[in-house]
Amino acid sequence: MNIRRKLPIFLAPLLLVTAVACGDDDDADTDNITTADSATAATEATAATAATTAGADAAPDTTGGGEAGGSITVGSADFSESQLLAQIYGQALADAGFGVSYELAIGAREVYYSAIESGEIDVVPEYTNSLLSFVVKAADPNATIDASNVEEQVAALGEALPEGLEVLTPSTAEDKDVIVCTAEAAEKYGLANLSDLGANSAEIRLGAPPEFETRSPFGLVGFQEIYGATEFKEFVPLAPGAVADALSSGAIDCGNLFSTVPVITTSGWVSLEDDKGAVPNEAVLPLVRSDVVTPELEDALDAVNAELDTDVLKELMVKIEVDAAAPDVVAKEYLDSLG
Repeated sequence: MNIRRKLPIFLAPLLLVTAVACGDDDDADTDNITTADSATAATEATAATAATTAGADAAPDTTGGGEAGGSITVGSADFSESQLLAQIYGQALADAGFGVSYELAIGAREVYYSAIESGEIDVVPEYTNSLLSFVVKAADPNATIDASNVEEQVAALGEALPEGLEVLTPSTAEDKDVIVCTAEAAEKYGLANLSDLGANSAEIRLGAPPEFETRSPFGLVGFQEIYGATEFKEFVPLAPGAVADALSSGAIDCGNLFSTVPVITTSGWVSLEDDKGAVPNEAVLPLVRSDVVTPELEDALDAVNAELDTDVLKELMVKIEVDAAAPDVVAKEYLDSLG
């Protein structure tokens, strides 16, 4: 079983991200945003912080003494939330005495998963359902995922991950994929949920990362199978950080974002309800190489995940994407606040 659990965190009630229910996700962010910054400014800030954290200045090559468990390389995907979580995990490990280096903004899951398999990185933040779907479908593209809640997903990951990789105790923080449309497109085509999107797909210019085109259930293939979508008017492959810019400029009508992204609120965009449940729970947790797991490493990451919930994650993302703070700075301030 490729899973280690010390705290039954996944049994706690999840603070579900409800952005998929047409803007309900925005409530927690609204109190933290005093000005409706433009989508372009927020996205430029995200791109800037992504570039900064990928460099040596924002993410020192090594931190901490390395006496508790040797050297650890923490990686991240190429979007700001993953880089924030990588900084939180890495700095917590450094505080516990590990020598920590970073490989940030590696790329999409297909890229960073290969990196952790090969030993290029040792720890990377992940999301329960997305990781499970990726691992299972890599072995069998026709496989279906039966696990929907976090406990089931974590158990399934324990069986599905290859020897040498495992997940640790999940947090109650969640971030889900969501389709967001401009207010104009939502009004023009009557878009409130993904079924509406499917019914109007021939009129919609949809932007998302390139891999979205072949993914299921949350991707073009899944939308055809579950929501009856036909061919979209245009599918525009975009880097994750470019989707908000494309929405803001009118280059696309709808796009794939993460439900905790503050720009959804500040731009007045409409999050489409996942009315047929295509997106299961997505709890944040660490994917690690088994050969670096020690009691000290588990204790450090379990302590972080015990405090991290969805509302906290949203608040931290506001600081990055609205206030333009760097992920490493936000992570340090957050960990300092925990005492």
